[in-house]
Amino acid sequence: MEINYLIMKDASGGTTYLTNQSTSSHYGIPVLQITAEDVDGDFGPADLIGDLDRPETLFPAANIVQSWGRQPERTGDERKAAALYLSQWPEGPQL
Repeated sequence: MEINYLIMKDASGGTTYLTNQSTSSHYGIPVLQITAEDVDGDFGPADLIGDLDRPETLFPAANIVQSWGRQPERTGDERKAAALYLSQWPEGPQL
């Protein structure tokens, strides 16, 4: 199953995708792929995102996917992709 869902886009053109179309994805498990001015990379659910110089701003990537997956307009396939991503970190947030 191909997974490539746009989660958000910022005013500067930065994007966040839930995708298994990255070389960081293994066995079809999606990663959170962020491309923006201040962040560029692929993240697993337990990876921290934020300003390392301000530790209080750090949060796990799973928070983004969980929030997106809980939106009422998500399709069944989108929810399955979010759940698959989140399941990589059983101690983290789930749908």
